[in-house]
Amino acid sequence: MTVAITRGAKDTGVIRITADASWWLFCLLIIGLNFLLLAMDPLPKVYLGDSQSYLWTALSGWIPPDRSFLYGYVIRWSSLGTQSLTSLLILQTFLGAFTAISVAFICRWIFELTSLWSYFFGFLCSVDPLQLVWQRYVLTETISLFFYGLTLLFAFVYLRQRSIWQLVIVQALSVLVISFRMSYLLVIQMSAFLLPLIAFFPEFRAAFRKHSSMQSRISVARLTGLHLAVSIFFAFVLLQGYQQVNGRLAGREPAYLQQTGLRMLAIWAPALKPSDSPDPRLAKIIADGGKFELNNPKARNGQLHAPGYLIDRWRQIEPNRAVQDQVAKQTALHALLHRPMNVARLGIDTFLSYWDFSLFHRLTKADLTTAFPWEPAMANYAEHFHLSPPRPEDVKAYTLLQRYNVRAQPNCYVVLVSPLICAGLLFFVSQSYVFLLCVHSWILLTTITLLSVVPSARYLQPMSLLTILIFAALVKAFTDRRWRSTRLESPVLSEMGEYHGN
Repeated sequence: MTVAITRGAKDTGVIRITADASWWLFCLLIIGLNFLLLAMDPLPKVYLGDSQSYLWTALSGWIPPDRSFLYGYVIRWSSLGTQSLTSLLILQTFLGAFTAISVAFICRWIFELTSLWSYFFGFLCSVDPLQLVWQRYVLTETISLFFYGLTLLFAFVYLRQRSIWQLVIVQALSVLVISFRMSYLLVIQMSAFLLPLIAFFPEFRAAFRKHSSMQSRISVARLTGLHLAVSIFFAFVLLQGYQQVNGRLAGREPAYLQQTGLRMLAIWAPALKPSDSPDPRLAKIIADGGKFELNNPKARNGQLHAPGYLIDRWRQIEPNRAVQDQVAKQTALHALLHRPMNVARLGIDTFLSYWDFSLFHRLTKADLTTAFPWEPAMANYAEHFHLSPPRPEDVKAYTLLQRYNVRAQPNCYVVLVSPLICAGLLFFVSQSYVFLLCVHSWILLTTITLLSVVPSARYLQPMSLLTILIFAALVKAFTDRRWRSTRLESPVLSEMGEYHGN
């Protein structure tokens, strides 16, 4: 398996694409399609808990302890003045369209697919059920995916041109991504280390073959080391800066989130042992785990939220929130270090629960419903945006996009197996962008299985974007293979290929 890099003194692909009138027509059609769907399904939706936090951030500046904070300020900037969440939906509709356009751009410029194929995959992205429905919700999914798509685009450009400034832009965009949705953190951190290695892997491997000179080896090692150092340095500085800003706004210690440790402790609860905890009080709670189903994987959501379960018991003993989270994080990480297979089995159990079709279908419908009774605080927040509470008769009523999302559930299973498809593609395609897609898809799959307790179509949304790009790369591999086969069979085409340096 090899990973090749596309080079050129000056890439004119962008000029060719933007000079094509059909490209601008495609962009207008995608934007028009998204706004047509907005007109057909125009009402904002809330996901209780998450949406409530973001609305309160918009109104007061409060920083949620267990969610990224920047989305609440977007609501403040876009909707507080208009006193309507419709302006937020308009913004999210634009960003959803631009995400689809960026997919088509990647297919056309980076993958070098034909215009028709590129527009086809851009269209697929614009009607993706895992993306469309969340454009109507007061949730971070649409905005975070837009910035994630931009991060992928600049990462692909870096693999193509290997310029340090592009690497810096990737790291800056990566921090914007986690500022909206923290579930991207692991893939962002791993990419900071792996992206330069992927870019220079062919030269590095060639330089360390038997007949390579010592000078060439040192040169490649230095260049690779420079890019790796720049990537890690900027990632470290920017991520530390994010933690400092988050801590200062929240009036607490610097951190990505203020309850990361508590969540990890609950999710990995069945793998815990008393010896994992540095605090004897928490060790005693774990030892008494039989009283609150500590070893039951299906009770992990209760360990986090339910009275009398793990996190509730720990909070009653330790009132300091910073100490609560720090000790919980140390305990969870000790369990991961000492019993990684036990933690992995919990992730596998979560993955397999996606294949319980009836359970997944029920949970998907439950995620989409807006008919749960609102807390009084939620009703107060909603008044500022003229958002009406749900009515009892809406319990089984679903909008156009909600019905579309539920009926398109088989698409989720294509997304779930896409990392395997991409891994197989590596043996047939020697392009660095395929390797990057594979790395991202596997890391995101690991994140949604190891760091969640129930299957959720919402968690699959970032992987859905990658799935579209993976299938675009698959089409590119098929068309290239077909072209090579045709050229070999035709002496005229073969001579033309040799003449043009192909």
